[in-house]
Amino acid sequence: MLLHQKIKEVDDFFKRLSMRKPRGVYFYRINSYDETILEFIRKYYELAKKDGAIIDTHIENPTADNIAYFNEIIGDRYVHGPGFIADALKRWLPRIRDYERASMADGIFDTLEVLRRQGKNIEILKNNFTRIMCWLYYNFYNIMERLGSEDIPKIIFWGNVNFSELSTLNILSNAGADIILLQPGGDSQYLSIDSKSQFSIDLKMGSEGFPPGFNLDWLLKLYEDDKNKKMLYSGNVNIKPNTNAWLSGDIFEDLKNIKRGENTAFFYNMFVRINGCDDRNNYTNELYLLYQDLKRANRKVQVINNSITNPSVDEIAKIKRGNYANENQLILDLKTNIKFTNNVFLDVARDAFVDTMIETSKLMNMDLNKIMNKGIYILCWINRYIVELMNGMDIHSPTPILIYFGSVESDTECLFLKMVSKLPVDVVIFNPEKIKDKLEDKNLYNIRFEETLKIREFPTDSVGLSISTTARNAERDLDSMMYSDTGMYRDMQFTKANVIILSTTYEEIAIYWKQEARFRPNFSTVDNAVNIPVICAKVSGVPNSDIDAYFAKIKDLLTDTTLLYKNENIYRSNASVAAGVTSFYKNNRLDKEAIKKWDGFKYDYLRAETQDYILDKLSELLKSKVIVGTGQNGVEYKIITIVLDLPKEILRFIQSFDFTKCPPKLIIVNTTESIISLEDSIIVAFLNLIGFDILFFVPTGYDNISKYFNNQIVKEHIIGNYLYDVAIPDFSRLKAGNNKKKSFFARLFG
Repeated sequence: MLLHQKIKEVDDFFKRLSMRKPRGVYFYRINSYDETILEFIRKYYELAKKDGAIIDTHIENPTADNIAYFNEIIGDRYVHGPGFIADALKRWLPRIRDYERASMADGIFDTLEVLRRQGKNIEILKNNFTRIMCWLYYNFYNIMERLGSEDIPKIIFWGNVNFSELSTLNILSNAGADIILLQPGGDSQYLSIDSKSQFSIDLKMGSEGFPPGFNLDWLLKLYEDDKNKKMLYSGNVNIKPNTNAWLSGDIFEDLKNIKRGENTAFFYNMFVRINGCDDRNNYTNELYLLYQDLKRANRKVQVINNSITNPSVDEIAKIKRGNYANENQLILDLKTNIKFTNNVFLDVARDAFVDTMIETSKLMNMDLNKIMNKGIYILCWINRYIVELMNGMDIHSPTPILIYFGSVESDTECLFLKMVSKLPVDVVIFNPEKIKDKLEDKNLYNIRFEETLKIREFPTDSVGLSISTTARNAERDLDSMMYSDTGMYRDMQFTKANVIILSTTYEEIAIYWKQEARFRPNFSTVDNAVNIPVICAKVSGVPNSDIDAYFAKIKDLLTDTTLLYKNENIYRSNASVAAGVTSFYKNNRLDKEAIKKWDGFKYDYLRAETQDYILDKLSELLKSKVIVGTGQNGVEYKIITIVLDLPKEILRFIQSFDFTKCPPKLIIVNTTESIISLEDSIIVAFLNLIGFDILFFVPTGYDNISKYFNNQIVKEHIIGNYLYDVAIPDFSRLKAGNNKKKSFFARLFG
């Protein structure tokens, strides 16, 4: 009899008997799940299928023919004692060795003895004896000779056991078998039989519940999927990557090294991320000299700064694709977009793409549309960066180099870089600011330095090359200490912002109106972007019909950064769609780079970050479809036209907008029946996304601002009586409400 032992790690299950310390067998149950558990189950299942036993849900009861054959061999009588059971086992299972037979006889007797003590009569004992003996013969006969041998046989039971099944499995375990019980439904049913876990041990390894429908059919489908996935690959195993194993540790010298190994069955590349810098006073110069050395050695180098720009409409159009019934069809077809004249390159690149798409399918939860979109992006980037790098190269040529400068922020960029790392390309990520990013991979070699340095781009030429002095770096350290998570902010510290519309009372508008954004409710900074609480409201009616006090209140709200429009249009140019605009928006995607290169682009004099911010918010406006008709009848092209042709005063306010300070304002006073135009509605919605505070004053109470908005972005406050034909005064000559002379009692009592 072999004792049940505890494992130290799941790989103990796969050790031979003589290698187990202490010597024994393992009987465990699995009630939770993760990737490690799945890999263990798959490996264990393979052994059970080869030389063990697999039980799905329950052990089938013996048939009448099974029992008849048993009675023919053993006879129809039962004597309750280990001697009778041992003799019956010798005749029924003659291939069992004496030691295992004695162990099994004792186990069967102990099981039946439990029933006898519960008051069961001899007939019930006989029936249970017959069932157990038939189960051993018809379900486990193939493992009998191997019980207790060096290569312990494996049994896997899928589901919840009953008392008889558990007893039988325990008999086999004591005789020399490893057993796992897979219980997707949890442990409660098992514990109702074995409350003290005397027969088996809970593995307690998985971090989550089993996936829905996790059963034997699920596992078999997984094997079938793996088989189908193997067919996606080229089958070319003659060349493999040797990634990082050859590195010396001096990455700059390793990059220059072209003699990396002599085994032609491998290509030698690196996949490295350098976080921080070792000497920031010389770091920029070192990068520049490295680049010069590589170019002098005729090494092909491609540099990506900060992020990979999204594919253009033209790039996407070049990717051949179709409609797919399943993931494998999609991958098989998309990979044909990868084209190299060198067949070895072609196989390596397509196989790397297959790996990447299989990983993508896990990230996207098998959503075919999302998988295809990721695949198209990766293929576009391969065409943009890798085709040129690999052009004219041999698999064993000096390895071309892809440099990514900055932090890797998107899942798609991570997938792309991991794919390229499987090609004969050196992939090096420089992250001198040590910003935490999303890139993780088992093959990624990380180098970490203590110092940090802020550099916009990888220095590829001496034009604009700037090397910071020690004093300048010290100043930056002080700047970082003062303005990182302290609630203090440097002027124009942020270049990106998101808008949160404040839901206020009318009285609170005056409180927050001139308040800096950083002091408003729900202000925050996340991932180098500001969440700006803004006001966007319509004020209807006039309190107490007092028109003088009404306009005095409006006067109070005017600031140096307020745009005021009185019964007039904001947009006064030709509202027809500009020539060329239709090419900028295809497949619900705005081509920002094409806009910047457009001859009609009027914003190229603005700061680069302001241009990017405007185009980002234009894209956000189109995606939100807040303007009625977006995506229909060409309204989206009118939106692009209007936003790319804003009045100069608006552009100046946008460029000078410091997101942590007081937002710029837009006040529109409408005392007529006129409805806000589509063009002005577009500008209002856009400025709302930019971060403007916006107020409509409509003394008439007319519904004259909502016509072109799909979503009600403007909160209405009804504050008094509706008045009509009201003349708007010249606010420059009007005294503010706060300066109005107070009565004696008002001055006395406040």
